[in-house]
Amino acid sequence: RTLPAMVMEGGWASSNAAPIFSSPEKQARYITRHADLLDSIDAIAYLQLVFADIDLSVYPPPIPANLPLFVSIGLTDSDFNGKPALDAWNALFARPLV
Repeated sequence: RTLPAMVMEGGWASSNAAPIFSSPEKQARYITRHADLLDSIDAIAYLQLVFADIDLSVYPPPIPANLPLFVSIGLTDSDFNGKPALDAWNALFARPLV
């Protein structure tokens, strides 16, 4: 196709939230692999859904049933401490634009 490709909402959990089983290392691998796939099609943009994890303790009730699936997709925890995925993201951000 001749239309440019981009991802507007990407993310991968860094912790388990049944039925999803993940880890910080899997999340970092996702960031790198997703970028490789997008590079292979010359994508023009790649955006992470959220930068920091969601702190459910400050989220007003009622908490949507699907929200726990998304609370650990940030590149940092809810206190902005970097996870391995932030290093992977920063490596992508450091690449020169072509």
